[in-house]
Amino acid sequence: MNLQELFDYKNQLMKDLLTNETIVKLIDEDATLETAKSLAYDVVFPAEYIPYTAEHGKVFICFDVDIQKSLSKTFLLPTIKIWVFSHSSKLRLPEGGIRVDALCSEIAKAINGSRYYGLGQLELESVARYAPLTDWVGKVMTFNATDFSKVYNPKASIPKNRRLGE
Repeated sequence: MNLQELFDYKNQLMKDLLTNETIVKLIDEDATLETAKSLAYDVVFPAEYIPYTAEHGKVFICFDVDIQKSLSKTFLLPTIKIWVFSHSSKLRLPEGGIRVDALCSEIAKAINGSRYYGLGQLELESVARYAPLTDWVGKVMTFNATDFSKVYNPKASIPKNRRLGE
């Protein structure tokens, strides 16, 4: 089994998040698409991360990829988990509503049904409450995909339904 998907999916998701102007603005009102790369490994992490100290006024998005099971020697079922959480001081949006809910909605718009992850379309499975620390509110989103479970062959052609990120 080749686990290249762990890298590919995370790199694609980081790109999908930090090239989406609405998501970037919901993370940090002062950020722009030009400065969005600075959010990586500061408040957007390709691993489950919880700040050890209270980071007042910050919003975090963390994500990881698990392989839930292998259907056969041919297919496996990757699961993408995305944790979206905000300090209570940043929870309410100026125009009304909850920042975490808005971020989850925008993330779902950006990647649900995407063909960049797996063989078919990425599917949203669940969105559940998540409270990592006192004074923090969040959600955990779960997306499922199906992908090949085989040894990587760099000379093999890419499946026709797989879009290539440029």
